[in-house]
Amino acid sequence: MKDDLEKILEKALKTKTEPQKGRRPEPLKRKVLAMVFEKPSLRTRVSFEIGVSQLGGTALYIGPDEVQMGKRETVADVAKVLSGYANGIMYRAFSNEVMRELAKHATIPVINGLDDMEHPCQCAADLLTILEKKKTLKGLQLTYVGDGNNVCNSLLLGCAITGMNMRAATPKQHAPNAEILAKAQAIAQEKGCVVEALSNPFEAVEGADVIYTDTWVSMGQESEKEEREKLFLPYQVNAKLAEKASKEWIFMHCLPAHRGYEVSEEIMDGPHSVVFDQAENRLHAQKAILAAVL
Repeated sequence: MKDDLEKILEKALKTKTEPQKGRRPEPLKRKVLAMVFEKPSLRTRVSFEIGVSQLGGTALYIGPDEVQMGKRETVADVAKVLSGYANGIMYRAFSNEVMRELAKHATIPVINGLDDMEHPCQCAADLLTILEKKKTLKGLQLTYVGDGNNVCNSLLLGCAITGMNMRAATPKQHAPNAEILAKAQAIAQEKGCVVEALSNPFEAVEGADVIYTDTWVSMGQESEKEEREKLFLPYQVNAKLAEKASKEWIFMHCLPAHRGYEVSEEIMDGPHSVVFDQAENRLHAQKAILAAVL
């Protein structure tokens, strides 16, 4: 698990920083990635399409009206049909349960482009960004502030696997998934780092090398918007919250961002922000993932 993740990060960093000499390698030549989207996304679609193209392959976009997973056709049928056409599936889903069912029935690799439980491709890009900026991962302190959502869950596991310390500061009723937290803590104990969930954001950011946040209202939660904004207001990443972070701290956000809500404008567009490097690194991290699994 650790070896796989570290190899992907090393490969991504190498291909990004070392210009190719001569002809560009095409590990996905004559290969097709079927991209199934239940949720729209700027970064996921563009980074996967461009990444597959740069690796010599073809990416096919399949929108939410074309599949309707489990409604128009069973998940198993979709998995078997796509397995007969493509070399891999990237699925951006509402449900982790459906994600796992698709992977169970597919005979080709399935890449998790996002579901309600995890966002592993985003996590790979995040770790790549931290490695690029800080030159190491082991022993650093990442503090996540806000909603204990899929991004937070994946970061808990990613930090634990790579030996980073992580504090997740969330309202108690929006804590990260308990099962994932326990799994991350067990891995962290083996790796010699600490992963923990807190409710006080000011306590959590003390000494942080990385401060990370995400939107308070994800797709599908629009009816909770007013309630969530009121609840999460004390978790806004702003200059006051960041006062106790380390001197060279960096700010991260997986985007789209809402200035004035989860992050103040001065932080989002300030000198500590690396959010657009982070967004670019979706391309590089996913190219390494594609080359590894396809």
